[in-house]
Amino acid sequence: MSHFSKATITIGFFLLLQLFVSGVFSDCGCDHTIEEGAFFINGEELGIKPGDVVCIMSGSYRALRFRAINGVQNNPVVIKNCGGQVLVSNDELGYAVVFEWSSSFFHFTGTGDSSFEYGFEIIANKTGGGAMGVSLTDLSTNYEVDHLEIHHTAFAGLMAKTDPKCDGSADQDKFVQRDIEIHHLYVHHTEGEGFYIGSTQTNGQKITCDGVEEVHYPHFLEGVNVHSNILSQTGWDGAQVGFAKSDCKVWNNTIFDVGSGGVKYQQQGLQIGSYSACEVYNNVITNGPACGIIVIESGESTFYNNLIANVDIGVFADHRGRVPNAGYGFFFNTIVNYTTHGLRLWGDEHTNSKAISNIIVGPEIQLYPEESNEQWTISNNLLYETAPEGLFVSENDLMLGDDSPARGAGLRRQGIEIDLNWEKRPNPPAAGVYEHPDDWIVDDDDDDIVSSHSRLDVQILTSSLLLLLIAIIML
Repeated sequence: MSHFSKATITIGFFLLLQLFVSGVFSDCGCDHTIEEGAFFINGEELGIKPGDVVCIMSGSYRALRFRAINGVQNNPVVIKNCGGQVLVSNDELGYAVVFEWSSSFFHFTGTGDSSFEYGFEIIANKTGGGAMGVSLTDLSTNYEVDHLEIHHTAFAGLMAKTDPKCDGSADQDKFVQRDIEIHHLYVHHTEGEGFYIGSTQTNGQKITCDGVEEVHYPHFLEGVNVHSNILSQTGWDGAQVGFAKSDCKVWNNTIFDVGSGGVKYQQQGLQIGSYSACEVYNNVITNGPACGIIVIESGESTFYNNLIANVDIGVFADHRGRVPNAGYGFFFNTIVNYTTHGLRLWGDEHTNSKAISNIIVGPEIQLYPEESNEQWTISNNLLYETAPEGLFVSENDLMLGDDSPARGAGLRRQGIEIDLNWEKRPNPPAAGVYEHPDDWIVDDDDDDIVSSHSRLDVQILTSSLLLLLIAIIML
């Protein structure tokens, strides 16, 4: 019979535990393994099939160029880090990570090692500018991207669009980018936008083909879900979404310290651009030299539960008639500490636009137009030059005070059941983003409205506690 000392068993256990924590013996369930130093990952050459798991092993990479990565609906190709964090960094290319050659139905995720919130750290600090951290291009569509840290990029942190091609394959009548989800990214210190999603070339984009200048019209997007991201220290806008003509949602994002490059018209927190018909809610947008949210030539869009502070203009919406009969709805937003305008609607082309149950605190013009008209309905808004005592808990805490005039001052809106804290609103609800805690509605269905980010945090915490408990028991 073999005999082992207690010390040997203890050391062996902790080695085993270390292996388990680092990724179940570094077995990440990989069908394909990409080793440090790789550059091209060609799905056709590697035989990558729908449902396959492609593991990018921890280490340093100059760039990752994914080509022809194709899953199918409900069975995507999963690309993840394995064995630790992956660093992708260069200062000479126009990208750090790129998806091309009509890649589709893939999931690029940094959740391969629970020790890291962001399994990929991505840097594209090209001298002379013009580099993207992550570029999803060349007719790529139907994808999910999550849990990446992207920083120090010479242009946008993440770009999701295909520019027109001379063969016309990316034109508006030939290609639609569908069903993209971008979430749990931390993007900071970009020279351009944090997110550049869809085109801004409403009147067509000029390209040169065989020496001849042509005008091509960029493709639309159908199905855009951008949520639970942190965007900060951007040189240009925090995020912009354009040409997202249907099923567009931008929610639960934190955007601050934008527009540091000082480029006029490129200093917004969030831009909802041409044709985009979006639901924009539960975002916190602060500290920018221009607009918290700017809406330009957009389709029918709704904005609610957005907290906007420390900007020049809280929200500026310019219809321009690009999408006939489109209306904009602003509900339960809180806008404070702006310089010139709280919420301003521009143009005569609006149809059935609304501003209801908002709190706007600041100088000059809180709300414009100031009265309802044929295009514009206003109701149940609280407008102040300075916040009255008790409106908020304090200057730095915008939860409602116990005696706040905002409690019960709102107007119930079908489809808006929660506040910025993801708590259920009563009837009548408060104006602004928050309900007072005493007014929250608590019932058995509360789990249905908890954000996916919160669920993920709970899962990671539970796993960590379980490992710690195992270690304690085995001592």
